[in-house]
Amino acid sequence: MTSSTHEDGPSNRSKVFQPWSHKGLALRNRIVMAPMTRRMALADGLVTKESVAYYARRAKGEVGLIVSEGTAIDDLHAYDTITVPRVQTPEQWDAWKRVVDAIHTEGGAFAPQLWHTGRLAADPIGPSGGPGVPRADGTRRPDIREMGPDDFRQVLDAFRNAARGTLQMGADALEIHGAHGYLLDSFLSPVNNQRNDEYGGSLENRMRFPLEVVREIRSVVGPDFPVLYRFSQWKMDDYREQKFQNPNDLEQWVVALADAGVDILHASTRDAREPAFEGHGPLTLAGWSEKLSGLPTVAVGKVSVTLGMDESYGTSPSEVVDPGPWLDLVERNECSLLAVGRALIANPDWVAKVRSGKWETLRPYEKEMLKTLE
Repeated sequence: MTSSTHEDGPSNRSKVFQPWSHKGLALRNRIVMAPMTRRMALADGLVTKESVAYYARRAKGEVGLIVSEGTAIDDLHAYDTITVPRVQTPEQWDAWKRVVDAIHTEGGAFAPQLWHTGRLAADPIGPSGGPGVPRADGTRRPDIREMGPDDFRQVLDAFRNAARGTLQMGADALEIHGAHGYLLDSFLSPVNNQRNDEYGGSLENRMRFPLEVVREIRSVVGPDFPVLYRFSQWKMDDYREQKFQNPNDLEQWVVALADAGVDILHASTRDAREPAFEGHGPLTLAGWSEKLSGLPTVAVGKVSVTLGMDESYGTSPSEVVDPGPWLDLVERNECSLLAVGRALIANPDWVAKVRSGKWETLRPYEKEMLKTLE
């Protein structure tokens, strides 16, 4: 093992804990705080002082890049709950600027995650219409309305506006949420996308709208501002979905993202160590993505914790496990960055503990921790 968990103590030579930069994004290490939905904003979409302190604690704990929880790009169809923070108005941008300033004070970098929940929204829209998707509590969302020309224009306008807000708040980068069955991801899904126009059918057509979003955002932020794109195979209502059946499918997608203006890929998996494709060797989704696209890629999934994946996205309690096998993904160049999620909820000082070889002192994650912004 080449990670930082050797018994001889701290290993500051580990690549994971060394500074990293790409496309103007300069980080003190390669650890990313994964985006994690908290739904604790005010009803007007403003993040609170508790959110400022929550993010600042992780920056003080030496996380390199903090990606925000999903931030809804509008108040029409983008959020699934009224207390999801938004990035639509100057007042909301100013509230996020307080988060950005606090993170910068602690030496970290920040990227808001621009989110449209689509078919999983409080007022759902999607590439195709259909019955509402059941919620975790068993109730059913309203029926999904198929997007028409006005909806496409409205969503693109909202993403452009959110990109302008990202610049206004002084963020270091932005991430487009294109994973987990939400709006952009649902266009990629042959199950959720039954359109017979230029946005449906072939993989090339199903990629069209997500790529339009990338290009519109790039037109706002300019050529040098770092843009991340998060994607996944699985979705919240079907963990078994495989949008990309083989490396050739994945190559078509990740190369198209690079050509459209994405700088960093974020390959969301249930376990970052798992092989991406049966019969194609041990390479992970992040590993394949980086290899095929030539872009730096973030790997994420169960880093240093055991974590069940049920409808509530996690069981309680978890167990702390040696993060070495995940850190080794970076050491052997299978990914460029490593995102830590639930373990950072439980341990704002995760970076320092793991770097110093004291991972066994980490607190286990418990679902009860999601009830507060500690």
